[in-house]
Amino acid sequence: MFRRHIPLALAGAALIPAMARAQAPTGSATPGAGTAPSSMAGMSPDQLALRTHEAGAFSLMTARVGVEKATNPDVKRFANFEVTEQEGVAQAMKLAGHNFPDHAPTGEKAQMLQRLQSASGAEFDRMFLQVQEQGHQELLSLTTALMNSTAPAPDKITALLANGQIKEHLILIGTMMGRR
Repeated sequence: MFRRHIPLALAGAALIPAMARAQAPTGSATPGAGTAPSSMAGMSPDQLALRTHEAGAFSLMTARVGVEKATNPDVKRFANFEVTEQEGVAQAMKLAGHNFPDHAPTGEKAQMLQRLQSASGAEFDRMFLQVQEQGHQELLSLTTALMNSTAPAPDKITALLANGQIKEHLILIGTMMGRR
């Protein structure tokens, strides 16, 4: 990039969150999408970023299982897309200054991961898509809350870019589950 273009690029990047809010559709293809749960209302931007990292780490873990175990070629392709996306988001969060520790799921998510690891065939594919749909709904709520918070611009930009990808993935999941 030419040095004289850097100020223009930075100015454009700073406008992304405002433009996204102005162009955001009023409806959504996903129930509850774009609406942060009330439990997120009092969270600090750092807490939102950490929760987003944790949800993304879980999505990455389950996607890696999907890459290995999916039998449907479309499900396997989606799992690969998800691995690439979550690795990219994690890298972007590091570039934004976050140094989150590795996350190991606990409770219900640990049980879901264990059930996925023990499933096979068409049962695995169905369960994988359900887990990914739930995870993407959570990620959509978190990234929306982060975009609307007082987080620093790099966090908002990362959330904005992830948010669009999450919406696309929810549509793909719905298509693979036969709902679209």
